[in-house]
Amino acid sequence: MKTTIYLIRHGQTEWNVERRMQGRADSPLTLQGVEAAERLAPKIPPVSAVYSSPSGRTMQTARILFGSREVVVCDDRLLEINLGDWEGRLQADLDLEDPEQHPNFWKAPHLFKKEGAETFSDVAGRAAGFLDEISGRHAGQSVAVVSHTTVIRSMLFSVEPRDLSGFWRPPAVYPASISEVVIVDGVSRIVRFGCTAHHEHSHCGAY
Repeated sequence: MKTTIYLIRHGQTEWNVERRMQGRADSPLTLQGVEAAERLAPKIPPVSAVYSSPSGRTMQTARILFGSREVVVCDDRLLEINLGDWEGRLQADLDLEDPEQHPNFWKAPHLFKKEGAETFSDVAGRAAGFLDEISGRHAGQSVAVVSHTTVIRSMLFSVEPRDLSGFWRPPAVYPASISEVVIVDGVSRIVRFGCTAHHEHSHCGAY
């Protein structure tokens, strides 16, 4: 029996371009983000269910990808990492204002700890729990999940473990990219990691 789970990151947002921290706060897709999602839509095989983070940017992406073809089920476990009062802030400003934890977020995520924010371990726990649950619920089916980079990477690393210190090591999970996990007879493996073959400048991470 084969189960396939497509993990899709939302399209590029205005805050991605401005290099602002997003987290649970939201920013709409750019035109480029919309177009990338539109190019991805016909490349996604038929699925039995669609799950999404309830954030505006993921729901906007899910509507572009699936329109009225599928009912989108929101799940809070798919929300991006909670960054507290960093959300909406420019990364350049945080480099100056929090010279310990902001570099830790990107370069030493296993050490990242900020009051009012989640840790990477927190995200890993809820992401892995979600993946295990839907894998069982949709055994033998194909499912799409629209979420955020930290959550998607956490789910992928629950399949093929990686130490948190190397969380951001390539391959990347680009905006409007698709990753694919296949489960056959209880054995999970990553087939695609952050693939953007549908983009103008394509990349498909081997893993």
